[in-house]
Amino acid sequence: MNLHRSIVVPLVFSATFLAGCGSSVDGRFTSGMVAMGAVAGSTVAAYPIGADGTIGAQPLAVTTSDASGAFSLPALDRWPALIRATHGAYVEEATGAAATLEGDGLEAVYASAPSTIVVSPYSSAVVATARAAGGLTQANIAAAIATISAFVGDFDPQQTRPATMAAGAAAPAIEPGHQMALALGAESQSRTDAAADIATSIAAIVAQAAAGDTLDTCHAGAGDPRADGTLAAPVSSGCAITRGAARYAANARNTSGVTSLASLSAARTSRASPDQTAAATPDACADRAALLAQNLALFDGRRDDVQANLVVGVTRDNWRTVTTRSTWGPTAAFYGTLATPAACADADTFARELVIAAENYWIDQGINYCHHHIPGWTPPDDSAAAAPRYRNSSAGSTSGASSNGMTCTAQRSGTGAQIVPGTAPSAGFSASEIQWNGVDCSDFTSWIYNFVGLTGVRLPTAIGSQACAANEGADALPTPGVLLDIDSGNIDAMLPALKPGDLLYITQVDPLASGSDAGGYQLAHVVTWTGKRWSDLQAGPDAARYALARLGQPGSRLGGDLAKYLPLADLATQNPWMIIDSHYAGPAYRPFVGWYRRSLSNVRRIVGADAARRDPALAPYVIAPIASDARGDTLTLASPHANASAQQGWRMIYRQSGGTPSCVRAGIAQ
Repeated sequence: MNLHRSIVVPLVFSATFLAGCGSSVDGRFTSGMVAMGAVAGSTVAAYPIGADGTIGAQPLAVTTSDASGAFSLPALDRWPALIRATHGAYVEEATGAAATLEGDGLEAVYASAPSTIVVSPYSSAVVATARAAGGLTQANIAAAIATISAFVGDFDPQQTRPATMAAGAAAPAIEPGHQMALALGAESQSRTDAAADIATSIAAIVAQAAAGDTLDTCHAGAGDPRADGTLAAPVSSGCAITRGAARYAANARNTSGVTSLASLSAARTSRASPDQTAAATPDACADRAALLAQNLALFDGRRDDVQANLVVGVTRDNWRTVTTRSTWGPTAAFYGTLATPAACADADTFARELVIAAENYWIDQGINYCHHHIPGWTPPDDSAAAAPRYRNSSAGSTSGASSNGMTCTAQRSGTGAQIVPGTAPSAGFSASEIQWNGVDCSDFTSWIYNFVGLTGVRLPTAIGSQACAANEGADALPTPGVLLDIDSGNIDAMLPALKPGDLLYITQVDPLASGSDAGGYQLAHVVTWTGKRWSDLQAGPDAARYALARLGQPGSRLGGDLAKYLPLADLATQNPWMIIDSHYAGPAYRPFVGWYRRSLSNVRRIVGADAARRDPALAPYVIAPIASDARGDTLTLASPHANASAQQGWRMIYRQSGGTPSCVRAGIAQ
């Protein structure tokens, strides 16, 4: 028998009415349910809440849930009220195991009479969020409902009953009830996987919601630039419930109708520019400079369209400056495709050159290195605060929204100028001067491929997923392209195989000192292969943008930190290959030498991925999963060339077990 059906059946229960508490006995009832899935035999009590947020000692009414978790309370005439459910038996959504509701049970809070009552871990998260804000006042209750509603999918989990289907079936259209069913399954999956209690699970919901995460997305990107010119791996943050949602979506017991986070993400993501056809004359098809010139108006239109995903609170009018819960700002909308123009017979060559043209376009916008998802969002100005969250340029702080860490570097001003190391102001620009628009390295590459409409699905912004995801095992979302085992050990021989637009992933300098991956190197950075040497830039039609005399000035495409990697006097003699990456003061050109080359881990090819898989010369270097743990939380990947096993050899270890996904290179480069 399915105990999780969401059919509302009129039921009449015997309720215990307590005299003198202001309860109403007039034949009107409010129906509800206790949901873990369905909690049977739970004691449900309603308590009055005073104007100061205190909870009355005596309940207004008490009743008991039936076998389907349903109950009915008399319509109260005193609001706000707290609903508390204690005890009862239920079946775990994730495992099918019998369980009992223990401890403090579950709570929900309502400022006014609801249409229905749903008591679940998510309503308990609403209560916990309001209490943390100072108590169960009207204002705190409203703010807490908004916070948890945004996490589950922009609906009120306290008034949305789960809508279920046959196990494994996909809903023809994802409605709030299906998302609520997925949310309940995600909580069960996360909690049972970790052998945690309900209180821990509620705390995880509260933390993720407060960070601005959603059920299908954790805010993630890359780490912070370091003084030595390298990049640190990002600090891990909690992602347990979202990870649980990904696992439950693939669970054979899933009755939510949401069969993948990709389908949920697509349903929740708005569109930016429509499908378009790029411009190109026959002689421009393989010329990035000409493509930029001929598509400048198209790029401007895409830039000025709504870059942000329009969820509750984010609109066409406010997306540029909206204050979001997360310091990362809004996530990106999906851009329409850019079709190959009829003049270009070689679609792959055109697409690669278009990628570089788009990267040059965004370099020319003068954006900074920021832990943001879209370049057009300006965070609120809290720079005068003792510990600013949104406008924090403190060097050496933790990345992203963790512990009020760095959000944008102090190395680029609003004019587009960069600080050249060794020149004033050595401490960086002041808060009023800093360019607060920008993206970090993995958000930049994700943004570019979205902006030119080449991926169909979003390239993950988390550096660990972008570097390691291969659509199997621990992957929560499909990821475009193919992974290639071109690394620091074989780059000299494999360099001719690289194509413009290929994404090269770089590890941090220091090996991991402890843990199961001790001795391995965590992925920290991504760069784009341009296929051009220094001399090519100097001889090109836009050579002025690469002039050393303009280093650090607005309009220069060179990183202001160029000399950290190669003495400027050696550029002409060594003639290095040049890459594009968001680093130091934002997207710019830098030489592929030093740390970049020594710490190269692997490559992701998006344009021409299928051809790479078929290429006899590249097929041995295609990276694919070779082992996984029982839950799929840890995936080991390697290429045939590496001849690795799950425990030995040159391999990649992709972990996604409740925190931000991480990717580690282990073994010795081949």
